[in-house]
Amino acid sequence: MQYKGLALDRFQQEAIEAINQEQSVIVSAPTGAGKTVIAEYSVEKCLQTNKRVIYTAPIKALSNQKYRDFQSEYGDKIGIVTGDVVLNPYAQVLLMTTEIFRNTIFDDISRLQDVSYVIFDEIHYINDIERGTVWEESIIFAPQHIKFVCLSATIPNIDSFAEWMQSVREIDIKVIEELERPVPLEHHVYIQGYGIGKLKHLKDLREYEKRQTGKKRKTKQKYNPFLDQDLGDKQQNKNNTKLKDIIETDLIPYLHKKKQLPCLYFCFSRKRCESNAHFFASLHELNLLDSKKQTQILEQFDALCIQFDIVEEKLITSFRKLIACGIAYHHAGMLPTLKEVVERLFTSGLIQLLFTTETFAVGINMPACTVVFDSLEKFDGVNFRYLKAREYHQMAGRAGRRGIDTVGYVYAQVDPQYATYADVSKTISDKIEPITSQFNLSYSSILNLYEKYGDDIYDVYTMSLSNHQNYKRIADLNNQIAQLEEERQSLPVPTCIHDNINGMKQIEGYHQFKRKNAKKRENLQVELATLKSRVSRGKSRKKEFKKKTAPLYRKMKSLNTELSKNLCHDCHQRPECTSRYQAIRKMEHYANNIKKRQTNIEDFQRDQIAARLNVLETLGYVEEQKLLPRGNTASHLYGYELQLTELLFKGFFERLSEDEINCLLVAIVSEPRKEGYFKRLKHKRLLSIIGAAWNEIIDIQSVEKGLNVSEITPLMELRLCSAMLAWSRGCEFDKLTEYAALDAGDFVRTFRLVIDQLRQIRRAMTGHTALIDKLNRCIAKINRDVVDAERQLRIGQDDIFEDEKDNKSEQNGGETHG
Repeated sequence: MQYKGLALDRFQQEAIEAINQEQSVIVSAPTGAGKTVIAEYSVEKCLQTNKRVIYTAPIKALSNQKYRDFQSEYGDKIGIVTGDVVLNPYAQVLLMTTEIFRNTIFDDISRLQDVSYVIFDEIHYINDIERGTVWEESIIFAPQHIKFVCLSATIPNIDSFAEWMQSVREIDIKVIEELERPVPLEHHVYIQGYGIGKLKHLKDLREYEKRQTGKKRKTKQKYNPFLDQDLGDKQQNKNNTKLKDIIETDLIPYLHKKKQLPCLYFCFSRKRCESNAHFFASLHELNLLDSKKQTQILEQFDALCIQFDIVEEKLITSFRKLIACGIAYHHAGMLPTLKEVVERLFTSGLIQLLFTTETFAVGINMPACTVVFDSLEKFDGVNFRYLKAREYHQMAGRAGRRGIDTVGYVYAQVDPQYATYADVSKTISDKIEPITSQFNLSYSSILNLYEKYGDDIYDVYTMSLSNHQNYKRIADLNNQIAQLEEERQSLPVPTCIHDNINGMKQIEGYHQFKRKNAKKRENLQVELATLKSRVSRGKSRKKEFKKKTAPLYRKMKSLNTELSKNLCHDCHQRPECTSRYQAIRKMEHYANNIKKRQTNIEDFQRDQIAARLNVLETLGYVEEQKLLPRGNTASHLYGYELQLTELLFKGFFERLSEDEINCLLVAIVSEPRKEGYFKRLKHKRLLSIIGAAWNEIIDIQSVEKGLNVSEITPLMELRLCSAMLAWSRGCEFDKLTEYAALDAGDFVRTFRLVIDQLRQIRRAMTGHTALIDKLNRCIAKINRDVVDAERQLRIGQDDIFEDEKDNKSEQNGGETHG
């Protein structure tokens, strides 16, 4: 079978046949295998049959890229709606983030009546802790006539996932799994200080170092076990690999020499991306580009900087020096326009070494010959941890360009002092973690569902992937409980030597009595010690002391007498009965703990829905299965809904100026930051306003804590208020660093988030003309220059290089398997 002149692989044919049969499909295939073809076919089929199709992506950058790709081919039949951009929103093919699709389901489901297919690119994002619930809600609540094309590189539990999805969807779902990569990968470990080897070498080195611990070295010279013939002969693995097989070399020069460039070099900090790029650019002996290619890349860089109007930006001069060496970096702290310039240059094949954070691995179709990991550890916001196998393979999958490379190369750098064989092998293992539900209904989702289902909202949880996966968890726990019960039944029970007495009850009663007895004795001893501390030592006080303590001693003696009367106390069989009793109780304790876990699994989500509904009722959002005015407003706000609704109904937005509203919003949407300079806000009126808003959020938190809500509404973060006030009043972008030590990309992203929230408030306030006009002015004050995402997308549509597509096609071997 062929499509667009390409011979399709088996899994692509199966997916297209399913689409032709009006089925949904779930496709799991390695990065670069050609999943994009399936999405493109479903788009083209909908266009041919005059039906609408929605293409959702997990990140805005991917939505923008797909918009440009489709728009260049289909023109005004393509539209895009994200939190940043709205272009041609009623187009036949609509690109959007998954959040926008979920919001559309709740806001106005009638807008989806003529949608035939929804494409979920990177469906494994359903596993994302913060955002995964959006994918789950979209699948559950989308109109039943809609069919899905779900694409992912990694769904190890695809059958279970499909089983759940089929349980909530009426249309048949076809599961298609492709395990073979079109370009196979070679995985290597680069052991710092030694060279390129395999995982086995790390294990051997660790074992050697362990044996050497405590031994006094005869020489100060560094000893390299990889060069020791005897050690190598003694430590062969099954494949006869010797420690001396290590390739002692610096990694990047080695890749250049072996023609294994271009390379995507993943670093897990922005500073490492930049410092690495500047370091390798400073190595004059590392000539990655000849003079012709250097001229080409600089011409393209200069032209793109003019196109995106960033020629005068501070970093451009130093960045141009990197580009001249065939080197660049890419991370979320950069200007979005500069990131796009880097992406286009990388697509041209001229950038040979790109240092980037992990976001570059998501969705964007930009493969390389080689992938290098600066480290296998990352900071997750709380602690440093090793990459999960899913994360590693998502990034490693960028290696190997179809039609160009016969092999893709992956190098993971490890420090032998700290990296263990167990940790590294778990990360690079082929055993990828299964996707798990992150179902967690927000207040807004609960309000929308409560309006539709009333008290039956609790049944909604039974449709979730979480509940589906809990069946398996609960079944496993039931098996454990049954096994423990079986083991308990096989244990010998205490037998009493006295007639007609149950041995188990007797020994249990004895130990219960003994514990109570010991507690009473402890109380009496405390009382006795208190009396001793109060009575002086004089002879005249002795009689008084004996008089007061005598009752206590009598009670202690009585306790001893009572215990001695118990049949078990002096029984010669008591130790054996006690041992049997404790073994049985230990087994029962294990079983009870498992039952508690089972109850928590069964009830947690239901309890959280109930807790949040109680919060909404307490705050006056719902009453008698109906949404009150506050609830109706909050149901149209996705994120920060309680804070914004309370401030709207308390009249904050009417009283404040546009600049003040923008400052208030940035304080609400900004994430807490522990470090970095920021200019304190000195605007007295604004500080008073923020203080009042702070108290409103404190009141919300108080209600939530009292009703045991698991995730409390966050307080405000004031660090960007001065910067926002300056920006809203018209300051230049490059002046913002005077107000806060923040990367350019972080300013842009936060300001765009404020715009998104302002647009949501505007939509929720339909009919309030004066307030809507004010919100429009608020948006206009922020949405300018580099912050204007729509402007960036529009100017990015102009293809200034006629041969750019040819270069991209050439880089991918003339194919578009994606």
